[in-house]
Amino acid sequence: MKLPHLSFAHLIERQASTLSASLVLPEPNSDNFCMRLSRFPNEGTETILDIHTVGTRVFVTVTRFLNSLRERITTFTDENCQDSHLLAVDISISEISETDPIIREILSNQIFDLKSDLNQEIKDNHFFLFFTDSQNCVSAAISNPFQKLNEQWVRLINRSYGTELKAPRRDMQKLHFSL
Repeated sequence: MKLPHLSFAHLIERQASTLSASLVLPEPNSDNFCMRLSRFPNEGTETILDIHTVGTRVFVTVTRFLNSLRERITTFTDENCQDSHLLAVDISISEISETDPIIREILSNQIFDLKSDLNQEIKDNHFFLFFTDSQNCVSAAISNPFQKLNEQWVRLINRSYGTELKAPRRDMQKLHFSL
């Protein structure tokens, strides 16, 4: 699965995207939006947060990797490639309020100004964002935004943790056994 032309950050993002919930893209010029924020911390739960609108309703879908995707990629062998069905993933969806703090953040025009600053180191914390308002889109990535003091990324990431909690975990028993 390792492709020589991809950095580790891109490898983990590509792998996570294939295992996560489907992205719900809005119809062109519909005034709906879609955002995907992928968080790949060096330590902790790798998570993908999708937020999309359908009319006035706002939905959040959270994909939580219950086993370390980073560890799986860095210890890649033919044997664990065959066991990809054993990678535990929890996908939850919930409706959220249009006044949720992350909504204000992503609907500001500044979302289109997010700058990419991605490192190539395996040990770094990597974050990816895709956003479309059904007319324009932005795709950006950053490593270690807290160390780089990138306030816009830090605000977005911090708000994502609160919003993530609104989508209930599906199987708490599995979560406790896999930690």
